[in-house]
Amino acid sequence: MEELKRLDLSEASAESRESQRLLLGYLGSNVHRTDYPAYVTQGWPIGSGAVESACKTVVCQRLKCSGMRWRERGTTALCQLRALCRSEPALWRSYWKTRCPA
Repeated sequence: MEELKRLDLSEASAESRESQRLLLGYLGSNVHRTDYPAYVTQGWPIGSGAVESACKTVVCQRLKCSGMRWRERGTTALCQLRALCRSEPALWRSYWKTRCPA
């Protein structure tokens, strides 16, 4: 943020100066969300790799099989079930127990 504040945009276009102002405002309002050292200490992932991998394994592997066609409603329902299935086996079993009681 400090480097962004120090940028001399006095000769830049009004659009560039406004973009800098908006970006500084956004970053200033969200600084509490960027305490990466604290997140790492707590074991939280800070990269996007885990999310991108989940998209590939949870969504793409299931929805992009040969010959499949999906509408939004079916895609949403399937993605929710896939996420549950790939998350915790206990949650998956619990979900089906409530849907299909013995």
